[in-house]
Amino acid sequence: MALNENYKIEYLPIAVQDMNEIVSSFLMMGSKNGAIRIKDKMKQTAQRLGTFPRMSITVPDEALAKIGYRMTVIEDYLMFYRVFDDEKKIIIYRVLNGKMDYPSILRRLTEQ
Repeated sequence: MALNENYKIEYLPIAVQDMNEIVSSFLMMGSKNGAIRIKDKMKQTAQRLGTFPRMSITVPDEALAKIGYRMTVIEDYLMFYRVFDDEKKIIIYRVLNGKMDYPSILRRLTEQ
């Protein structure tokens, strides 16, 4: 892959909702700076994925790894995505707190 061939980034609606809820949680705690920081980090991470789609690890869950799920860490949160080389795109599926049972959540998503 040439360095100038970025992948298109797409978000599932639930991933956008996840990110909005994360930012809102910082605002509800009274941390406007924290909300701005986490929002910027999520945006920057997604942009980097467009350039380096495999910069992150495959998820540790074997069943999810087999269907191509990858994840990257953003502070206390995990951004889950898959790379589609034929279409030159990345789909971001969820952004979840790292303490959540993400394998169960993602399995439900793939069963829909």
